[in-house]
Amino acid sequence: MKKINILDEEIILKAQGGDTEAFSQIYKAYYSRVYFVAYQYFRNEEVAKDIVQETFILVYRKLKQLNEPKTFPLWIKRVTYSLCVNQSRKKQRIVDLGESMDIDDFKDNKQVSAMEVLENERIREIIFESLEMMGEPMKSVGLLRYYEGLQIKEIAEVLQVPKGTVNSRMDSIRKQLRVDLERNGISPKNFGVIISPTVIAYAYQLLSKQYTLNTEDSVRIYNAVIKSGAFVGTALLKKLVIGGVLIASVVTGVVVFNQQPETVVTEDIQTPQAPKESVAVEETAKFLDINYNANWTNEAIELSITTTNDNYDQILVNGVDTTIISENGEYLIKLLKGNEELDTKILYISNIDIYSPNATYTQADGVFTYYLSDDASNINIDSILFYRDGVLSNDYEYNSQEHILIIKRENKTMDQFLICDYAGNELEIIIQHQK
Repeated sequence: MKKINILDEEIILKAQGGDTEAFSQIYKAYYSRVYFVAYQYFRNEEVAKDIVQETFILVYRKLKQLNEPKTFPLWIKRVTYSLCVNQSRKKQRIVDLGESMDIDDFKDNKQVSAMEVLENERIREIIFESLEMMGEPMKSVGLLRYYEGLQIKEIAEVLQVPKGTVNSRMDSIRKQLRVDLERNGISPKNFGVIISPTVIAYAYQLLSKQYTLNTEDSVRIYNAVIKSGAFVGTALLKKLVIGGVLIASVVTGVVVFNQQPETVVTEDIQTPQAPKESVAVEETAKFLDINYNANWTNEAIELSITTTNDNYDQILVNGVDTTIISENGEYLIKLLKGNEELDTKILYISNIDIYSPNATYTQADGVFTYYLSDDASNINIDSILFYRDGVLSNDYEYNSQEHILIIKRENKTMDQFLICDYAGNELEIIIQHQK
């Protein structure tokens, strides 16, 4: 899978200087993502295409005003989401929720991976519909967090809202998923794994493969963008290649569609003939580096894969065309050109923890003793918060070696513990004391 998600600053600078080839690289890198985001908002192909066109017309016209090229990824997201929000406020959409679905309890959540959850067709349909039907504020945050992979601070910057608002909307997403799952007969005891960050991220990845912009429409939109302003190229002849196929030639800023891909239309422009040179055989690609977040996390991990060159067709991870990993294990990564394996790497992932800590307890002589455990990342001692009648308190004992928590019984008090593991999964313990 060749993905261009982050462009070199040099490409942005060239496009700002009027280089049409650099602008076509920007378009190829982002148009699929813009289309998917727009489709999620409106569930309408034509509206989504309009958003793609409007987004790139704005990018095309305003790119020179971008002072820092390195901020381009966040800038184009802000343009996209602003257009979607404005358009959604103009339209009143009628939502058909369809018929209710009955479903038996899934499995014990300790035995279920993110992929296994979404292999269940009914659960997948419920999650997909819930994500697609959410209101605009939750939809924006959901897409930016779980599809775009942005951090809370970055989301706040794109949407121009406080970080607290982002956190609140993320909580609303999980609550809405719970409501929709329970409405469709899913037992609440399964919610912990079904609405984990890894499942939501993987759901968005699956959705993005369902809604793609075809080549004909993508070129038509590109043509409309180019014609929207006087974009003077640095060369008379440029090529727009999408999906490895020559789609069109850009002649002095105008896209001319090729009826036969092998023919380059040059109109009346005479291109000087360069002296013939011997054609060098391009070296096939090899893996150069594979990076990922190696810290404890409760979210899906996206691999950042670099290669020696672009002379390859596809990257497969355990036979799947994706760079998203949602569970621990061994992964065979293959670099392919056609059916030929150019290079392989084996990667071991062991830092994903999607389960909250566990607790059992005993009670004797007015003393509660809690035995804490965690399957993977372990208890984060610094995360423990204890509230007595809503007031933060240190009136408890904790054995950090054996993870034993001890509190003494009080008269008519309500005690609450909030405990996280190092991956950020939270356990809440509430004890209502009586005389």
